[in-house]
Amino acid sequence: MVKNIEAVRPRIGQRGTTVDVRIQGISLTDPRQVIFFRSGIKAIDIQPSRKVPRRGFAHGGTISEEVLCRFEIAADCVPGEYAFRLLTATELTCIATFHVSPFPVVDEEEPNNAYLNDTLGTAMFVKGNTTIRGQLGNGGRADRDLYRVEGRAGQRLSVEIDSARLADTHYGDSEFDLAIKIFDANGSVLAANDDNSLHLQDPVVSTKLNQDGPVFVEVQRSIFTPRETLYCVHIGDFQRPRAAYPPGGQTGTEQLIRFVGDPLGDFDQRISFEPHGGPSRTIHHFGDAPSSIKLRNSPFPNLLEEETSEVNRVDHFPIALNGIINSPTDTDSYRFSATKGERLRIRILAASLGSPIDAAIRIRPIDEKGQPGVIDLELDDSPLHDHDIFGTGFRGGGGLQEAIDPAVLWEAKQEGDYLLEIRDPSGSGGPTAVYRIEMEPPRTVVQTLLSSATFDWTESTRVSGLAVPRGNRWTINFTLPHGQWDRIRSDYDLVAHGLPAGVRLITPRVPAAATRWPIQFEVDESVPSTGAVFTLEAKPPDGSQHVETRSQQNVPFINHSGGDAWRTVRTEQYILGVTDPAPFSIHVEEPSVPIVRGGEMAIPIRITRHGDFKGSVAIRCGDVPRSISPPPPLMIPPDQNECILQLGAQSNAPLGSLPLYVIGSTVRDDIDDFLGTGHIRVSSKIVKLQVAQPYLELVAQPESLRRGETKSFVWTVRQLTPFEGEAEITLLGLPKGVSVVKPIPTISKDSTEVTFRIKATSEALLGQANELTCAVRLSVGQQQIEQRTGNGILRIDPAKVIP
Repeated sequence: MVKNIEAVRPRIGQRGTTVDVRIQGISLTDPRQVIFFRSGIKAIDIQPSRKVPRRGFAHGGTISEEVLCRFEIAADCVPGEYAFRLLTATELTCIATFHVSPFPVVDEEEPNNAYLNDTLGTAMFVKGNTTIRGQLGNGGRADRDLYRVEGRAGQRLSVEIDSARLADTHYGDSEFDLAIKIFDANGSVLAANDDNSLHLQDPVVSTKLNQDGPVFVEVQRSIFTPRETLYCVHIGDFQRPRAAYPPGGQTGTEQLIRFVGDPLGDFDQRISFEPHGGPSRTIHHFGDAPSSIKLRNSPFPNLLEEETSEVNRVDHFPIALNGIINSPTDTDSYRFSATKGERLRIRILAASLGSPIDAAIRIRPIDEKGQPGVIDLELDDSPLHDHDIFGTGFRGGGGLQEAIDPAVLWEAKQEGDYLLEIRDPSGSGGPTAVYRIEMEPPRTVVQTLLSSATFDWTESTRVSGLAVPRGNRWTINFTLPHGQWDRIRSDYDLVAHGLPAGVRLITPRVPAAATRWPIQFEVDESVPSTGAVFTLEAKPPDGSQHVETRSQQNVPFINHSGGDAWRTVRTEQYILGVTDPAPFSIHVEEPSVPIVRGGEMAIPIRITRHGDFKGSVAIRCGDVPRSISPPPPLMIPPDQNECILQLGAQSNAPLGSLPLYVIGSTVRDDIDDFLGTGHIRVSSKIVKLQVAQPYLELVAQPESLRRGETKSFVWTVRQLTPFEGEAEITLLGLPKGVSVVKPIPTISKDSTEVTFRIKATSEALLGQANELTCAVRLSVGQQQIEQRTGNGILRIDPAKVIP
């Protein structure tokens, strides 16, 4: 499988600096712009490389082209991962990433991974508060990299590795699971870490030094794997708390937060929770560290656990409950009141904030004696979509910690008081085992999602890319998943915010119950090549509902066969790119008559070639319900400009109007188009396809026919939809040796039955033929309609013996 971008080198740079960057992959010709999903980095001096390191990958990926550019990283750029897409003359690439460090960045001094810094005596010297870009080699023995830093007694030494979180490899394995050890000058281990609740496979360790002198940091794989592994290691005296309490605050307020678990002791800091005008969201507090402590910014107040109280009282909703599971056996309890039928969205945030616990909750009603009654709800883990994370069909949660936090849309079965209990069945309670329980009535939400759903959930620009040629149009289907919220009550319009001038979103009004819907973008001929970040908003036409609209896309990295990804890049915005004009445009006329259930329809497709374009064009039907059957991809050869799209409607096809569009793509022999790379695509306008009831139904009683016999086979006609003229009826499914005697019968809108004269040869296949059906062909206006109907039975008997 071929992606546009296979590698970005280097993987990290210091904020406030300008970094030379190489973007490597395939089909990167004529690069125009790098568009980041968030501010902080600007790409300049973008140009193709004249010298390209060629490389192939086991999953089919290829590096045969390279783009050179420079990333200007703002002095106030927030550390962390920055996702982007590259716009070329003809394509908008798949998502790639780059990372930012607050510290000066240096490269490991080990040419060709020659085991030159794998002992205390050969360790590379680095200054404190430095980020080292390193690489573990693929040699026949385990590679270990050692770094020397001068320490002082009483000083904090913090070390963090980015490996799994840094990787831009789509397929990978245990080579990204690294470990840290800190040694003193005598080789004694001062601290070590492999996995942890903050960064999962990426180790983090912080310790207080007890003497002056050199200290050594070892980076090594947890399990030997002979593969190259890029990493960066941050070494310094930065603060490294393991948790924050409370782990969130109310929007628009300032909250005193205690940071817990730093080796020099806990410390307090006042944190401002800036207004954002939306629901609860996760924010990142870095302090002086290269990675963050996660906090929640919620539009409702906090309630802090009272350790001296056996049960904490909750007086109102919405609210955020905050506590610490102090020991392996600790259980925290909260009492609240609810009316019968009252619904609450209850979401636990523990592992998702970096807490070491695997939280579980239990809700019980309080009986008339004031005691907890029978368990109403008991919940441990919840699927990712219950945490408002969609498009992550890969197994194992894609490296997302939310996978082990419970979340539920709960409804009270009776009026009265309830007891909510939270505990940790894994027994990992302790001073850093913080949690937060957000309880609020369900919101009304429309979630828009770009989801590829291809093999192993690889991102495919063929089905989720937003490259639109100038003077043309492109259409893709957005998914509209339903989560733990209330559905919008009415049909609605989708509006885009942030599109370039001259780019328009065009889509039919979205039905309230829709789970997928086509969204089309049209670009004026005067729009220059450019990219933009945008979001979508759902707007009910009458404005009577307050609707929250969300945008999301999730892309896996370090994937395994079957889609078991280690990490996920999530965006909450989309990027559209305007490319150079396409060499063709595509046209489809709106059908003048409906397709009927059980019927077929032939729709003419026409392309207009531009300039001297003589290539083939692949034609696909846009996304339609499963009950509408499109043909396989069609091919318009170089010497033609038309083809026929044959659609079929099953008997359960939804009645009414459906959006229909057709996609056209250039054809290449050297690059498979499964992921969309290297191909130019446009679409037709969106037209209406009406689905109607059948024109008629045919029913027949079981019939028998002897070998050598000719007889009439009568079917009853039930008229459903009037039609003009005559319809030709063909009997299908006859066994070998049985045929219909011409002429083929016809019927009109007034017919009540149709008779076939059928004939069996002397060698006709004996036995019963089931599922005989009839093809009804008629003309409505200029449109030819074919409908399948009926389910007949014909038994073939031996020839009659004449005495």
